[in-house]
Amino acid sequence: MKFLKLGVILITTILAGCASTQTTLYDWGGYDEGIYEYYYDPVEAASFPELVEAHIVQLESNSQTPAPGLYAEVGTFKLKTGDIENAITYYKKEASTWPESKALMDAIVQNLERQTDTEEKN
Repeated sequence: MKFLKLGVILITTILAGCASTQTTLYDWGGYDEGIYEYYYDPVEAASFPELVEAHIVQLESNSQTPAPGLYAEVGTFKLKTGDIENAITYYKKEASTWPESKALMDAIVQNLERQTDTEEKN
């Protein structure tokens, strides 16, 4: 009987630990669900880039920092539409907000600036 009580207490404790709410360090704003749809059903997810950008604007207006990579993702969305100037702006925001991405973001920005300089000369 003691083992049965101990077993019930142990199972209850384990289940209580599993039932706790999960909190994350950053507010991703539905990014994980949206990015899947964006790549696998682009027609349904056509508005996803605007939603991510609006989420970033909302976070910034509340003095919160967007999750790592969100600035770069919006920069890539901008780049895909040919908006190189705004893409560079978002890549620079990513580099200044997340120093660990600075080398990559700086390289991308340099390549884009070099590309736009070459196009302007022609």
